Amino acid sequence: MRIFIKHFLKILLILVVSAYALDFFYTNVFEKSLPRTKFQNLRALKNKSLDYVFLGSSRVENGISPEVIKNKTGKTAMNLGFQASKMADIYLILQLLDEYHINYKKAFIQVDYIFNIENGFSNVLSYEILPFINENKLISNHCQLNDKNNFWRNINIPFYRYSITSQKIGIREIVSNLIKKQTNVFKDNGYSPLYGDFSIGKYGLPKKIALKNKYYDSVVNYSLKNNKEVVYFIAPFRISNNDFSFVQKLETKILGLKNFSNELPHNKYFQNNNHLNNDGAIAFTTILTEKLRL
Repeated sequence: MRIFIKHFLKILLILVVSAYALDFFYTNVFEKSLPRTKFQNLRALKNKSLDYVFLGSSRVENGISPEVIKNKTGKTAMNLGFQASKMADIYLILQLLDEYHINYKKAFIQVDYIFNIENGFSNVLSYEILPFINENKLISNHCQLNDKNNFWRNINIPFYRYSITSQKIGIREIVSNLIKKQTNVFKDNGYSPLYGDFSIGKYGLPKKIALKNKYYDSVVNYSLKNNKEVVYFIAPFRISNNDFSFVQKLETKILGLKNFSNELPHNKYFQNNNHLNNDGAIAFTTILTEKLRL
C-alpha cells in the first residue's frame, strides 16, 4: 500500500508541475507573440496614441475601414469591433483602453439591437481574453460575468482554461503564434472585410426596445466621468420590410445617435442583412468620415 501511495503521489506531483509549466508556457506565448487575434492586437497598442477608435460588434469589425479614414483625413484609426459583442463587451474594451494607456481623441460606438441584450457576451472575445484572465481586474471580472460556472477553476486550476477551450486557444493556436503566422487583423487595423453578393432575406429589427441597458448606462457614465468624447452611431441595415421603427425608438434612448441605418439602400453593398461587404464598408466609412467631419 505504501508503494502504491508513493507512486500515486509521484504521478500527482508530476501532473501538477506539468499543469503549472504548461499554463505558464501557454500564457507566455500569448503574451509575447505577434498579435494574431483582435484582443492581442489591442494589447499591442499599449502606451500608443490614436485619433479614433471604433467599438462594437461584427457590424463594426466588418464595416469600418481605418485605411479609408487614413487616406481621406490623414488621421489614425483602429477598428476594435468584436464578433457578436454586446454592450458589456464594449464597456470592457472602453475601460481597457485606459488600463493599457492607449490614448485616443474620440471613440465611436455602434449600437443597434444589442441595446436589447443586457446579459449577452461575445464568445469570440471571451476566448481571446481567457489567456489574460490574471492580467487585471477588468478582464477577471468580465470572465466571471460571462462564465460563472468555470470562473473559479479558470483562476485557480493551472492549465484548466486551456484544456476546456483547446479548440480555440489550444496547441494549434500556440503553434501558430510560435511560427508567427499572422492574420489580417494586424495588417488591416482590426478591419475584417466580407465579400460576396447579397440575396435579400426576411429580416426585421425588433418590434420593441428595452427600457434600459445597464452596460450602456455604464459606458455613458464612464465616458462622462473620465472626460471621454464618445459618438454613438448605428450602421446600415438591409431590412426586407423597410421598417426602421426600432431605430426611431433607439434614438429616444441614445440622445445624439448618428443614424446611418438606411444610408446604403442597395443590395450591392451588403453581404447579408446585417453586414456590409467590402464595397459597402468602403462606401459607409467614406460617408461616415464626411458626415461626421473626421
